[in-house]
Formats: sequence, C-alpha cells, structure tokens
Amino acid sequence: MKVKEIYTRGTVHIPRSRNLQEAAIQMRDQHIGALVVTDGAVNNHIAGVVTDRDMVVKALAKGTNPVATTVGDVMTGGVMTVPQSADVSDAMQTMFSHGIRRLAVTDHEGGVVGMLSLDDVIQAMSHDLSQLASIVRSEQQRERTGSVQSPLHP
Repeated sequence: MKVKEIYTRGTVHIPRSRNLQEAAIQMRDQHIGALVVTDGAVNNHIAGVVTDRDMVVKALAKGTNPVATTVGDVMTGGVMTVPQSADVSDAMQTMFSHGIRRLAVTDHEGGVVGMLSLDDVIQAMSHDLSQLASIVRSEQQRERTGSVQSPLHP
C-alpha cells in the first residue's frame, strides 16, 4: 500500500508567534491533532509541527499559561517527511524509529501536500483486515455447506 492512497490531503498552518490557546481553537475547529508551524504569514516557510500532545506535555501539564506561550515555544522543529510514492510500511518504520505519530507528505517536487498520521494507517489497515475477515468467513461457509468451488478457484 502506498502513502498516496491513505494520507490526509491538505495541511492547516499556524504562525509560530500565535499562542497555544489559538492553536487549540484551530485544532478543535478543524478536528485535527497537529498544525504545520510557519515562520510567518509573509514567507510561509515551514518551521516545524505542533501537536495536541506537544501542547499538553510541554506546556499545560507544567502549568504554563496558554495565552502567554507561543506555538514556537512548544513546537517540534523541523518536519519529518515522506513522499506520496513511499510504501506505508516505510512510513511506519520512520514513525517508529523517530518516535512520532505523524509525517508530512510531499509531492514529487518536495512540496508538503498533506499529513500521514498513525490514525490514517490504522484506518487503512482495519479496512484491509475487515476485507480479509470477510474472505475467511466466506470460505468457512463454503466448507460448511460442502461447496467445493469458490470464487478464487472455479
């Protein structure tokens, strides 16, 4: 399975100068758990990523004021990327080896076109496992009824 088949298209950006409350509101309104952090509105250079977990672990759990703390204070600098054409298994290995749950997905020119999250991978795998379970149940039913032919072996 390829990354291009399962990743979430598009990214939501936030300038690093915005505060954590603004970031949390944006995440809530967009139903997402991560924002791509930019250096500012002018150049839109990607500076990193901030996740809901970053905000909780690096700020809120320490009693930090979410209005007085900027996204830049808690973001993870740099962005781990994966090309759309990569195998999902390679993307999962990258996530595992770096201890992260999300990767920015790039097109053939290196531009960020979306995010691949662990949730995306789990959803795709659960769909595949569900289809596999249906095939197994169908074969078991054929065996119980004594049918010797199956759609796979006419």
